[in-house]
Amino acid sequence: MSEISAIWERIEAWHEAEGQTGNLNPGASAEAIAQAEKDMGLTFPPELRESLLRHDGSADGGWPTGELLSLERIADERKVWMDLLGDGTFDGNASHNAGSEALQAGWWNPAWIPLDSDGGGNGAVIDLHPGPQGTVGQVIDMDHEVGPSGPKYASLSAYLEAMLERLAEEQS
Repeated sequence: MSEISAIWERIEAWHEAEGQTGNLNPGASAEAIAQAEKDMGLTFPPELRESLLRHDGSADGGWPTGELLSLERIADERKVWMDLLGDGTFDGNASHNAGSEALQAGWWNPAWIPLDSDGGGNGAVIDLHPGPQGTVGQVIDMDHEVGPSGPKYASLSAYLEAMLERLAEEQS
């Protein structure tokens, strides 16, 4: 069993024990994932593909950070950021994180995939184009007011583990 599957089993068990299985969406199809990759011009990391096959996001408010994004919501959130990047909104922030070894400089990168959302313009993002000391697939924090920071988690697996810990804390 893969690490992603093992973590999802534990997350699913928590949701079942709490009577909240409806918070997790059914999985996306491989075809839908491939189409999303094509539409975005990105290749998703294997961990993300596997996760989306299991659960295509969550209900809004059904995730510790607000919402785990579905393919549709990933595309929507990414489009907002890409439109802002394209219209020059972030031109004044081109040197943001310039001193970071883990992140590329700038406010938004086309090689980022939104992962979750708090409903206020903030969320975790999978980084496919890290800085020289970063790791492809690291999860960073994107705050619409202070910009990107991190990495917060080394991988999607580490992110999911942290969300499981938050769920367990809510239970206690």
